[in-house]
Amino acid sequence: MQRPEIAVGDFWRFAAENRLSAGTAEETRRVLEVTPERIVCELRSTAAGAANGRYVYTREWNLLARPALAAAGESAEDAGEWRWSPHYPHFRFPLVEGKQWSGTAIVENRATDTRNAHRYVATVGRARRIRVPAGEFDVLPVRYEADVKSDDGHAQLAWRNVEVMHYAAVVNVYVQAEHTIVSPDGRLARDTVARLVEYRRG
Repeated sequence: MQRPEIAVGDFWRFAAENRLSAGTAEETRRVLEVTPERIVCELRSTAAGAANGRYVYTREWNLLARPALAAAGESAEDAGEWRWSPHYPHFRFPLVEGKQWSGTAIVENRATDTRNAHRYVATVGRARRIRVPAGEFDVLPVRYEADVKSDDGHAQLAWRNVEVMHYAAVVNVYVQAEHTIVSPDGRLARDTVARLVEYRRG
């Protein structure tokens, strides 16, 4: 699968299931700007604790920057922004079965003096066909696994992050994404699955 061709106005809507609380939220992604290097989107979610706003990606859908979640009484400026270096390495096109990449990626929030280091391995699985609310799609699943060292200036903590993104070339993004996070105490801190409901070209 080749790098996606994205246009301003492209829109995706997902149903996001929280398997820890048995709740479902709606998530949307709309493309605001496309340059030779970047895709800029507005992301919105009805989930409690979602960080809505402007998300910046590489042309391969690898996250570069996004808003941080503001605590009660905080402004967006207080909460700051997460910035990745070099980027959140979800995808490396062209996607082919068995392809793998690995390394370390750093994400920082200067407003809160917080820094996380992801030591990751990403692997493309075997092609398959899956059904989601938007229909049936031929996909390549990309499994992203990372050991995350978190440092807020006071304590260093270790997390485990696993994501499986079922990428479908026909919609230029994944049609299903599963995400689990294991906290430093060994408990499951996140267990979600997002499924595509609607896709519209700009």
